[in-house]
Amino acid sequence: MKNIRFTLSILVVLFAFSCSKDAPVPPDEVDENGTLELLFEPTMNGAPYQPNQVFIGPNGLRMNMETFKFYLSDIWLLNDNDSLLASDIELADMNTSNGKSLQFRLKPGSYTAMRIGIGVTPALNGTNDPDFNEAQFSIDHPLSIYNNMYWTWATGYIFAKLEGKLDTSSAQNQTPTFTWFYHSGMDTTYTKRKFENLDFSIEKGKTTTLKVGLEVNQIFVEDGDTLNMVDSYFTHTTDNLPLARRIIEGLGKALVIQ
Repeated sequence: MKNIRFTLSILVVLFAFSCSKDAPVPPDEVDENGTLELLFEPTMNGAPYQPNQVFIGPNGLRMNMETFKFYLSDIWLLNDNDSLLASDIELADMNTSNGKSLQFRLKPGSYTAMRIGIGVTPALNGTNDPDFNEAQFSIDHPLSIYNNMYWTWATGYIFAKLEGKLDTSSAQNQTPTFTWFYHSGMDTTYTKRKFENLDFSIEKGKTTTLKVGLEVNQIFVEDGDTLNMVDSYFTHTTDNLPLARRIIEGLGKALVIQ
């Protein structure tokens, strides 16, 4: 009797295995999507950007960048008849290879424009939500407190964090030691940017890459006026809102989809 039961058990297992192996995948579980990649290619005077590397910055001053990251929100793909939300929030970090590549799994389609927000939307920033809890996000989420982009002393996120050092010597031959930093945030600095005259498609099972140029020096130029980084070397936004807004707007204008 034990042998009969054992034999029946083996047959049941084999039958179940063969059924699971050959069972078709339900239509709603088939991946019909493709991948869109935004690949940032930051430069310093046309040369590839490198963190902590000395380069010629605004007004001919030698400088470096130790921190260079910013939020992008409400990334929409557009064409004449449709629109598609690619992502509601992303954190781009020019100092890491992963941070320079943003990838989205999306349904196939063809698009001619893209709209993005520089910073964090008011809804996600939580400034008007008394119940907002910045600790709600997992460690791998763009809004995670582990990204060090949330102001613990104020309400809301740092939209862009740029930090580094300047060489302020007259001969411009010294190691940069003069600290500068721009921490831009607050809802009033949130800036939108639209890229038109694009032509790209998302195809099932394939990756479409859009290269995004970002010349560092262009961030500090506004209508032909170059920022004096020695005189205006820092902002926490609340202490210098015009400078914080200028950095966000300059960042948005420096982005170019190639």
